[in-house]
Amino acid sequence: MSDIPFLNPTILKQLDLPVPSRDVTPQVLQALNLNRLDAPSVELQAYRKLYGFEGLNCKHWQGFVQMPLFKIHVQVFEPLLEKLPFEKVKGTVFLLHGYLEHSGIYQPIVQELIDQGFSVLTFDLPGHGLSDGSPASIQNFDHYQQVLHAVHRYVRQATQLPKPWLGIGQSTGGAIWMHHLLEFAERRENPFVDRVLLLSPLIRPAKTAWWHNSVGLGIIRRIKREVPRHFRRNNHNPEFLRFVRLKDPLQPRMMGMDWILAMSKWMQEMEARPACRIPVWLAQGAQDQTVDWRYNIEFIRRKFRLQTLLMLEEGSHQLINERSDIRAALTGLIPAFLHAHGSKVYY
Repeated sequence: MSDIPFLNPTILKQLDLPVPSRDVTPQVLQALNLNRLDAPSVELQAYRKLYGFEGLNCKHWQGFVQMPLFKIHVQVFEPLLEKLPFEKVKGTVFLLHGYLEHSGIYQPIVQELIDQGFSVLTFDLPGHGLSDGSPASIQNFDHYQQVLHAVHRYVRQATQLPKPWLGIGQSTGGAIWMHHLLEFAERRENPFVDRVLLLSPLIRPAKTAWWHNSVGLGIIRRIKREVPRHFRRNNHNPEFLRFVRLKDPLQPRMMGMDWILAMSKWMQEMEARPACRIPVWLAQGAQDQTVDWRYNIEFIRRKFRLQTLLMLEEGSHQLINERSDIRAALTGLIPAFLHAHGSKVYY
C-alpha cells in the first residue's frame, strides 16, 4: 500500500484529464461560493484526483477569495455525517501550509480532521499552489496576516464552519498563527481561533541554512531576486519526497529572495512582541534540519502557554507526510488537540 495518497500525473493523462498548473488551473477557479455546491470543472476534478481529495467523506467547495494584493485559492471541507458516527460537525480547523508547499499535499491531515467530525478550511499562501503572487515570495510577512483576515471576513458567517474554530500550522503556517496570536493579544482581543497546534513551526531557520548568514544574504540580494530551490530530505517518507521532487506540478522550483529578507525582518519583530497566555500545542521532530527547533521551542515557552509538547525523536521537518510509523504519535495527538477544552479569554 502506498504511503501517500497522491497520484502520478501520468495517470491523469491516461484518463484524459489535464495536469494542474499554476498557469492554467487558477484561470478556471470561480469566486468561492458556499451557498451552493457546484460540480467541479474538469480542471478541478483533475486537481482533486491528483491530490487524493476525490474520495474523502465530505462536501468540498473550492474557489478564490479576492483581496487587494492577491487572489487566494481556498478550499472548504464539510464532513458527511451520515458516513461518520457524529450527530453534528464538531468544529472547524483552519489549516495553514508551509513555505514551498501548497494545500494539495495536506490531504492526509484533512482526512484525519474530517474523520474526527471537523470541517476544514485551507488556502494556498500567495505565490504557492493555485494562489497568485510572485512564485514562493512575499514582500512582507504582514501580507500573510492580511490574507488570513481577508479569508476570515469571507467565511465568518458560513454555516459549514461551526465553532469552535481551531488553528493548525506547519512551519511557515505555524509562524502565521503565532504572529496572529501575539498581535491580537497585544491589542487585548481574542484571536480567530481558540487554540493552535504548531507543527515544526518557523521562528528561526536552522543554523545550517545558508540564508542564516546575513552578510551572504546581503550580497546575494544585490545580484539575484530568486535562487534555485534545493529539495531537502525534510522527512523520512521516500514516496512523498519523490512525488514532491519529481511529480508534483505545483511545487515551486525557485526561492524568492524577497521572502527570505521578509522572514529576517519578521524574526526581529516577533522577538519584540510581548508574551501572552494563549495555549498552544506543539509537535516537533528531533531530526528537523530546516528550523532551529531548540531555539524555537524556548521562544514558544517564553511567548505562549505551551499546553503540550510532542517530540518525535525520529521525525524530521515535514510532519504531515512523514513516514507512517514515525507519524503515529502525531496521529494520536490530533484528536486530543481537537477535543480539548479551555478558556477563551487569554489576555
